[in-house]
Amino acid sequence: MLRFKKDALFVFILLAITYAYFYQDPGWNGNSRLDLTAAIVREGRLTIDSFYANEGEGIKTGDLSFYNNHYYTDKAIGSSVIAAVFYLPMYWGARLLGQNLSVWLMKYLLTLLVLGLPSALAGSLIYVMCEYISKSKFRAFIGTLSITLGTMSFPFSITFFGHQLAASLLFISFFLIFQLNANPAPVGNGRPFLIGLLLGLALITDYTTTVIALPLVFYYFYVLWKKQALRRVLTVVIPALAGLIPMALVLGYNILCYGQPFVNGYQYLANPYFKEAMSHGIMGIGRPHPKVVFYQTFHPAQGLFWQSPVLLMVLVGWFFMFRAKQYRIEGLIAGVAFCGYLLLNSGYFMWWGGFSFGPRQIVPMLPFLCLPLIFVPRRLFPLVVILAVVSIIQMGIVAASNIMVPEEYFVKIARIGFFEYSAIYSYCLKQLIAGNYAWNLGQAIFGLKNWVSLLPIALAISGATLFMAFFPTRLDRNP
Repeated sequence: MLRFKKDALFVFILLAITYAYFYQDPGWNGNSRLDLTAAIVREGRLTIDSFYANEGEGIKTGDLSFYNNHYYTDKAIGSSVIAAVFYLPMYWGARLLGQNLSVWLMKYLLTLLVLGLPSALAGSLIYVMCEYISKSKFRAFIGTLSITLGTMSFPFSITFFGHQLAASLLFISFFLIFQLNANPAPVGNGRPFLIGLLLGLALITDYTTTVIALPLVFYYFYVLWKKQALRRVLTVVIPALAGLIPMALVLGYNILCYGQPFVNGYQYLANPYFKEAMSHGIMGIGRPHPKVVFYQTFHPAQGLFWQSPVLLMVLVGWFFMFRAKQYRIEGLIAGVAFCGYLLLNSGYFMWWGGFSFGPRQIVPMLPFLCLPLIFVPRRLFPLVVILAVVSIIQMGIVAASNIMVPEEYFVKIARIGFFEYSAIYSYCLKQLIAGNYAWNLGQAIFGLKNWVSLLPIALAISGATLFMAFFPTRLDRNP
């Protein structure tokens, strides 16, 4: 039976500690989201007039919308609203105690609560699903770490952007549908409500998640059809109503800010360059470009398969996954998520993500790649382990240094040599060599310096991996 076991809790704790260990300031993008959070909690307003220019507090941003003489965030509001739910008790609790909660501490705690912990939860569910399919705790553990620590999911779980939160919400909803499919019991009402709510929250956190949300809706109806539950009206109505709750929130926000429901902040951008660029196509997204697909995958500068070489084995795993008839529909969803995001982002005018070490817009599809990865044949799995280690080290370099890689190389990528530039080795690693380490708990708690500050978390991950390799059944003796 597909359920959360003690070893999944072990995975959750490991990932939560890892994500809590690191923190990086999100710059304009995250500050724009957090400015709205601060405005809601501190002032009871939706305008960020009091915060966007506040460089002294560390929440200055240039990612703005301007309408009717007021400034607003130009981002999807999902992460800001969820953060406000956590920030409200923190802010008023500090005031009751006569304390001031620093902006830095606010940003760190909200990053952990809104991104880190949901990412850890999604990671533990990745483990549950992979263990259920593979019947191997170690294979499931390696598959989980490959995605959660060996891809862009890791650095974007420690930095307040919206992509990883959207990824977590999507995968949790996918897991719930998969659980419905695996469970022979009749469909209740609670899980469909949660599925609809999570999909709705994902959509208002990152608009591009439509690429995955729609296939997940079809997957849900496929499961209902398979379980002969389509005639039950509530199984259709309840998730639809739950999904409309976040939608209603956004429509209300748009009316209050812009006077009409069916608009978004990108239509009122304050920056003339971005306003002009985003006016083309659908929010700056035009037709797909094959060259950009190549840049996102195989080019050393930002290519997915260079930065996370373990994902090369996903291509192998898909072949064997489609041979296993039982999980073809899930493999198809993973394929649609992968191809859909690569094609969608290839048409975006700033596909490289601005100041970013990788094409961050494709992050929401990464958790779904765990499925084909777990289907790699046993004889090839040692290669998965080796590539996973390389991937985790490379993502660790990014997490320990600076996720904000200057964009000048990427805007001229067609003119640089194939091996001339790598975001990780030409920038992030050089930051570490120069002693420019991002904040981490090793520095803050133990007073460790430079690379030594990374030893505690490296030992924790290595120890957990060895434990799962040699004592995989100790955590859960239940059948």
